[in-house]
Amino acid sequence: MAMQRRLAWLAVAAGAVATLPLGGCVALVAAGAGGGAVAYVENGGVANFYAFYPTSVSQVSAASRAAFGEMGIRYNGEIRKRPSEYLIEGTTQEGQTVKVTLTSMATDVTKANIRIGTFGDKPMSLQFQKLLSQRLGMTASPQAPAGVVLPPASSQPTAPQQPEQQTIPLQ
Repeated sequence: MAMQRRLAWLAVAAGAVATLPLGGCVALVAAGAGGGAVAYVENGGVANFYAFYPTSVSQVSAASRAAFGEMGIRYNGEIRKRPSEYLIEGTTQEGQTVKVTLTSMATDVTKANIRIGTFGDKPMSLQFQKLLSQRLGMTASPQAPAGVVLPPASSQPTAPQQPEQQTIPLQ
């Protein structure tokens, strides 16, 4: 009985955390050699890993599906959310949801953002970005190329302090 109460409390606590507003952002920018680097952003405990690739969204989409196959992730489908934004979904062997958002920043620049599971899975996300770089035959970058105009930020409040930075190599 005590165990059931603990599990019920844990479920309630997890639900409460999941519904908290995603204010305050901590960004960890990566730099590395070989496969490039990715940026890690944590909003309210939800981790996303993203990188920019100097190629079209259709090429990154095909490479993402191939990376899914190499990682044993079941491909569930792709939807076009906006003219410049695609969402690819899959499921890991453990049943975690995988979401890859591809945003066309320019004709030949695509931002690939991945989140695995509810809060993010760092090792799997880095593995995905590394495989994506290999499939595309190009180096990932944690920053958009010079001259690319980024879309306006979402309506989330901005962090009151400078983001903390850390190196995350893709090797």
